[in-house]
Amino acid sequence: MQPPPARDTAGQAPGGGRESLGWRDPLFLAARPSGERVHRFVAMLLMLQRLSYLLPACASLFAEEALFSDRGRNAVLLALALVWNVTLFHWVARRGWFAPRAVVIDVLATCLFMVGVTGACLPESGTCVSNWSSHALLATGALIGAVSRRPVQFAALLPPIAVYAVAHAGDLGQRFPPALELAVRVNSYVWFAVIVFFIRRYLAAQATRLDEVADQRLAAEAERVAERARLAHYRQLHDTVLATLTAIARGGLDHHTEEVRRRCAADASYVRALILQDEAGSATGLSHALARVVARAAALGLCVRHAAEGLPEDLPADVAATMAEAGAEALNNVARHSGEREAWLTAVAVDGVVTVRVVDRGRGFDPGRVEPGYGLRSSVVGRMREIGGSAQIIAAPGEGVCVQLRWPDRA
Repeated sequence: MQPPPARDTAGQAPGGGRESLGWRDPLFLAARPSGERVHRFVAMLLMLQRLSYLLPACASLFAEEALFSDRGRNAVLLALALVWNVTLFHWVARRGWFAPRAVVIDVLATCLFMVGVTGACLPESGTCVSNWSSHALLATGALIGAVSRRPVQFAALLPPIAVYAVAHAGDLGQRFPPALELAVRVNSYVWFAVIVFFIRRYLAAQATRLDEVADQRLAAEAERVAERARLAHYRQLHDTVLATLTAIARGGLDHHTEEVRRRCAADASYVRALILQDEAGSATGLSHALARVVARAAALGLCVRHAAEGLPEDLPADVAATMAEAGAEALNNVARHSGEREAWLTAVAVDGVVTVRVVDRGRGFDPGRVEPGYGLRSSVVGRMREIGGSAQIIAAPGEGVCVQLRWPDRA
């Protein structure tokens, strides 16, 4: 499969933005580093937590009972809370996590809400002790716990506690001594921070471990593929080069004959292709398949000059197999109809398009008068169309034939 498009640190694809946390797109999250996956998941949980208090707070605006001495102030503060939370999670959706300045702004906003909302509440309504600003305090505590890397950073919890004590100075000490009652009220605030801190650390450790296991499996699979490729090369060398040399050494073949020279030239082309692959690094499935096609062409009496360059390593297996099969059929046509015993097979990838060409300098034909045979129409053109590619046949009388395979089929 083709790799997912590269994305920047904001979680955006080049040429287009991603304005969500990615939780609806498992493929997007799976393509991100383990740390970012955890950050986006935890950010989604924090967003849902904030919705759990903002929605009821909005509903309270329509309550028939008077809850606040200044309804307008409460409505303005709630509107500011909504705007801030939308802005906050818009930033997170773009960045993938909370920036330090966003956490500072959230702490300051929560302190403002505690002072403003608590100061506007009516004592008889029961909202002075607990109102939506107290729930905003819990959300801020969870945010501080999520972004904290070390326990010492929990010191950021202290300023909101101090502001809460000032805002609720009039209702502290009703059941317990003021200091004890303050500790009871902020107990959930502190524990939210501690719980989210450990959740994030645990998820990050598990995600990192899963990435390590996946990398180990990929490395083992790559080693198995490389081993199979080596065994395939050894078998091909045994069946071609070694068989030819052994027959000559035992006197079974006369190396002066034209047939033996063509067979040796084909074997040399195959060995040359293997060397080029080694020099270029890890070979792709297509280059392996084409090398086998070149080796099989020797049995047809063809000497194939083969070169491959820049082929993608992640080419789908069915595409590589189909292009190799179509190339083999093109070489079959060279052997049957060209009148030549030499052909060229090249493969190259440019701007994401893989092109394979099979060229001969044989008798050719006039496409305007002679329709390509069934082999070219079905085994070459038809095969390429089935995988979303194309095949072009260029020919002229006395000038040979060029069969060009392209995948994907785009300008």
